Amino acid sequence: MSTGRTREVSSLDVMRLLAAQAVMFYHLVFLSWAEAEGSRGIRAVVGNPVVFADATAWASLGWVGVQIFFVISGFVILMSAQDKSAADFLIGRVTRIAPALWVFSVLSALVLLACGVLGPAELAVRMLRSMILFPIGPWVDGAVWTLVAEAMFYAAIFVFIRTGMIGRMTSITLVMTVFNLAFWGAVLAGEAGALGEAGHRLAGAASSYKLRVTLISTNCYFVVGASLYGLFMRRSVAANLVVFAANYLVSLVATYYAALSNVGVSEFGQDPVAASAVWGGVTLVMSACVLGRVGSGPRFVRFATIAGLLTYPLYLINQIIGGFLLGLAYRGNIPPAAGVILTAVLCTVLAGIFALFIERGLQRRLSNFLKQFKRPAPALSEA
Repeated sequence: MSTGRTREVSSLDVMRLLAAQAVMFYHLVFLSWAEAEGSRGIRAVVGNPVVFADATAWASLGWVGVQIFFVISGFVILMSAQDKSAADFLIGRVTRIAPALWVFSVLSALVLLACGVLGPAELAVRMLRSMILFPIGPWVDGAVWTLVAEAMFYAAIFVFIRTGMIGRMTSITLVMTVFNLAFWGAVLAGEAGALGEAGHRLAGAASSYKLRVTLISTNCYFVVGASLYGLFMRRSVAANLVVFAANYLVSLVATYYAALSNVGVSEFGQDPVAASAVWGGVTLVMSACVLGRVGSGPRFVRFATIAGLLTYPLYLINQIIGGFLLGLAYRGNIPPAAGVILTAVLCTVLAGIFALFIERGLQRRLSNFLKQFKRPAPALSEA
């Protein structure tokens, strides 16, 4: 991305950090005690969780940050793919994702081992699944499923670049829009009983892991981001506006169905419509900021750059490692609310230290290693 272009969308980096913070507080304030016993996740590493019953209404909605990440990815990945070869795009994605994933998978595994949550053999398998983004869990951290979905999107963009279709993204998103309207229309019809038993099964599967990770039920978020990028670049404005509007509506439905399987709704009676409302409101604000080029001043850009860098490590650190730190705070007799705030600050600081002082070096070494295997461009013959 050019420096000028990056400045124009710096608001996305801030929004990405806010989404990561929402996910973190979802884990620390809600899932740390609401997760089912025996899940061997954050509740297990916290040890003796504190119940924040009064915070359930807002804390249980933090998972919507993941759906916001997907929208941002649809925009940012298309932007980063411009004028790149398929090999350069692939190397860039692996370099961006792998170092932090590997480091925090190992650290999370060590936490689970130290807490006696899992034995060495099962931990080794989970850690390997996490480090290669194996599509079938469990992993050392439940958040890895979202990275698997992201990797599926990256794979699709890689294919589009390789086949020369990247320049026809508006046509591709139009086709995806037709699919999404048909799929979610069938889901709603099935929910209403119009399609018989098969319809009920489809409605029940709408928010299943298999449909989420294969992008069948989640591609609508990426398409919203991709069409927003088309609008931002002023390409096929009318078509991209239609794509954005249709997939925005579809995503509201998809978020509702995702909420139905979330513990906040299924176990604690929260309203699934609230999740759709939060996603819809945040997405509209974010889109307005992008199209209005909000936050292009130098001071804001510097802050946004740092925010963008620490978001991914924060996403990886906050659940298992964050849960362990929260448990230490509780055992140290720190008041529960103060313990959550202290843990959130520590996770953010640790993510920042890793992003600013460690991750870049790891990325550079990995990039140099991968470029050794890059096929050189064919030499032009002399006339």
